[in-house]
Amino acid sequence: MFKTMKLSALAIAVFAALNIYSCTDQLTALNVDPNNPTAVPVENLITQAQQQLNNRMWGRSINAEWGMLMVQQWSQNEYAEESRYTVDGNSFDTDWLDLYVDVLSELNAAQLLLDANEGLAPAVKTNQTAIITILTEYTFHSLTDMYGALPYSTALDVENNPLPAYDSQQAIYTGIVSKLQAAISSIDASADGFSSGDAIFNGDMGAWKKFANSFLLRVAMRMVDVDQATASDVIRGIDASNLITTNGDNAMFVFDANPEIANPLFVDATINGRDDFAVSDVLIDALVAKGDPRLSVYSDTTNSGEYVGMPPGLTDAAAFDLKAKTSRPSAFVRSATAPSIMIDAAEVNFLLAEAYERDIISGDAAAAYDAAVSASMEYWGFSDASGYLAANPYDGGNWKKSIGVQKWLAMYMNGTQAWAEWRRLDYPELAVPAAATNPVIPVRLPYPISEQQRNGTELGKVSSNPNDMSTKLWWDVN
Repeated sequence: MFKTMKLSALAIAVFAALNIYSCTDQLTALNVDPNNPTAVPVENLITQAQQQLNNRMWGRSINAEWGMLMVQQWSQNEYAEESRYTVDGNSFDTDWLDLYVDVLSELNAAQLLLDANEGLAPAVKTNQTAIITILTEYTFHSLTDMYGALPYSTALDVENNPLPAYDSQQAIYTGIVSKLQAAISSIDASADGFSSGDAIFNGDMGAWKKFANSFLLRVAMRMVDVDQATASDVIRGIDASNLITTNGDNAMFVFDANPEIANPLFVDATINGRDDFAVSDVLIDALVAKGDPRLSVYSDTTNSGEYVGMPPGLTDAAAFDLKAKTSRPSAFVRSATAPSIMIDAAEVNFLLAEAYERDIISGDAAAAYDAAVSASMEYWGFSDASGYLAANPYDGGNWKKSIGVQKWLAMYMNGTQAWAEWRRLDYPELAVPAAATNPVIPVRLPYPISEQQRNGTELGKVSSNPNDMSTKLWWDVN
């Protein structure tokens, strides 16, 4: 089932390294700037950034307690404010700060150290720069697809821009595409990347190139409805032979069994003893209707041995009343080492199916759809998808529904990407809960309170309502 590459023991060492000053002589430490990145190896900064990125994107707040609720894969069975869209600038402030400080700033510090290292072989240095660029743009892309406009071009130049200006989402996408293309073209797959510290691909530059190409395909397809000409040019320029199309190439961060660096959803449920989520009736009903075997790994049964979903967006009282009678997410999907999926074969094959259907590039959309569904089934432990595909075939006459619904099913547990693709493809058709406090299912996050208070002038130039959750993002035009 899950690819079993483990986060190495180096990850544990990172946390010790980041606190190295506490172990030095106190008098000496008085003369050391604790924010000076030169005391930490570049490799440690890379591991730290990878772990923090995936911990946030796969964790409780923006994944389980938001993305998966927005696409109605999970429901809250108590404290159901997020299910009813009752959030504001305080709700995701920590996530915004951590992605900027613990991920983007760490990557920026790593790049500054790398630039200063004159003893590194040029090809290796170029490859390491490409990895940092890919991770940086992946993080910015995650942020912009939640918020829209945000600090991008000057965000990491704190000395000169302590209150950075906001870039439009269109400008951010332009920057991401340009930087990814440059990174891809610079990679020398025959040379080394990071010999240690890379917990995603262990320095395999061929794997990083496939990841970057696949990520670029995601970015281009996401803007296809608003700028088809540019998106098509980008897609046609991607090396189709260098994409993630089989599960062995999936870009994943596999968490460690050590509770300090385990899957954050395992920590939430098992270590912290939280029991706030049920599988939604929307998802369970869809799986049952399609005869989908993934039901048995997506969800546990109730005490009576049945799969019973909870309606999304209930009042606290109504949700709590059903808590004991509804199915929880399986322990399997919230195990300590269950990975964060950054991009996988199922998603890439769905993207190819769409590119073929839109006649952007030549190919068999139905075959790519079959490959996508089969890859998802294989990932979750089901080797033969032929019967399922016969019962749920590709419909080229309603391809958005075919791809949208199956992508929604395949992206279970990847809430932020499922939310983005639901916003773009508009399938499955989801209803606003009766108890919701927003008139539509939210299509963006409210801007963080820290930005409203500290960088309000710049934020005010792009948003007159920082708590707005109903105005569609630049690429969401349907």
